[in-house]
Amino acid sequence: MKTLLLCGLAGVSLAGCSMYQSSYAPTDQRNKITVAETIERMELYVQPTGLNLSARDQDALSDFLYQYARDGQGPLYMNIPSNAASGMGVSQANAAIASRLQGMGIAGGNVQTGQYNARSGVNAPVVVSYRRLTTAPIDCQMGASLTHTSTNQPYQNFGCAQTANLAAMIDDPRQLLAPYDMGNSSVERRVTVIGKYAAGEPTGATRPEGQEVSASSE
Repeated sequence: MKTLLLCGLAGVSLAGCSMYQSSYAPTDQRNKITVAETIERMELYVQPTGLNLSARDQDALSDFLYQYARDGQGPLYMNIPSNAASGMGVSQANAAIASRLQGMGIAGGNVQTGQYNARSGVNAPVVVSYRRLTTAPIDCQMGASLTHTSTNQPYQNFGCAQTANLAAMIDDPRQLLAPYDMGNSSVERRVTVIGKYAAGEPTGATRPEGQEVSASSE
């Protein structure tokens, strides 16, 4: 009887040490993915004899403009140094950019040209830039072990690494701001399906023979 009483008192004592703790909000609310605007830029250094881009530089310029065509927001900016505003290299840079944009189906009106002050005698670059959206990096701190809490609740930063990895993998941050517009439905397909439905025929597409699977009880 004395042993049972002691066990009962120990259970009451342990229960009194445990305090209620409300659950944390879901990880997508505690570790939110933030979309921010950033500026991508490339510098083209004009030589006295002209632009003179190497094969590697030409590939880099093409990749830069391809990224602009895919992710760019707004116009492409081309800022020319004041000490080379009328040089042959500037004209060659302008022509190289216009030629590549035209090959990508982008009108030349998407390019805005401006000048910036540069000291005389300094080999200042032609700066090409554009704005694009990106996901802001998430700094995850090391959380405590789940065994360190008496309420079996996750630590505050639990799930942060998963959200950070997801943010790094998102190719187009515009997907987080608004859904893509739905494309127009196929009128021809709709007429075909309605015609088959009215005739009492199957409306689904015919499955290729190689995709048919049969199961036998033997």
